[in-house]
Amino acid sequence: MAKDFMTGLKTVAAQLPNSTFSELERIKKELIVVEELRQFITPLSDEEFKNLESNLLKQGCKDPLAIWETSQGVLDKNAQNPDEVAFVLIDGHNRYTICQKFGLDFKIVLLQFEGIEQVKDYMIDFQLGRRNLTPEQMSYFRGLRYNREKGTQGKYDRSEKDGDFSEILATEFKVSPRTIKNDGNFAAGIAKLVPELQQQVLTGRINPSRSLIQDLGRKEEILAGSLSSLNIISEETENR
Repeated sequence: MAKDFMTGLKTVAAQLPNSTFSELERIKKELIVVEELRQFITPLSDEEFKNLESNLLKQGCKDPLAIWETSQGVLDKNAQNPDEVAFVLIDGHNRYTICQKFGLDFKIVLLQFEGIEQVKDYMIDFQLGRRNLTPEQMSYFRGLRYNREKGTQGKYDRSEKDGDFSEILATEFKVSPRTIKNDGNFAAGIAKLVPELQQQVLTGRINPSRSLIQDLGRKEEILAGSLSSLNIISEETENR
């Protein structure tokens, strides 16, 4: 089972007992959306987005948006004011978009991390804890986690374990190590697509074969975010 989100939240959440209403409102107005982090958010289909919009309009935005409190210098080494505080949205992108559109109020919770790599790990773990992921989305986020762990990139509080990490994830998610490795290729393949095409695949608007995306992930000559169509790859596969 994926890491419980609320356990991590209690570990890293910054408490705001002394924050005034005006301070909170200022933070809400200064939220930054970092494009680099969008790939770690589960995309919504058109129908899902409309349902969310309808629910927020009827009930308001009850769940707080998760905000990373950091500095401009952490986000950009060339920032003119590196010590200036920055507030980055890391969960609740769709709710934020809807709230902005209709002028709805929302709550926030501030989280603190050492750097953006820890943020990415945290976001992946949160997505893996969701119950409504499609098989493709689950494969994608398992693959992201596997690929990042293979690369020994940032971890916020995961314990070190011996052995092949595919076996560790396989046990956690009750699948085979081979499935985890295929997930890694699937996530790498998705990363080769332009953002719009990534969204289309992960929301099921288009349905290329899983093996096609996995094969794309193995092609080192194709740069990340460079493919705007799967037609060429499909033709290559058919002609083998």
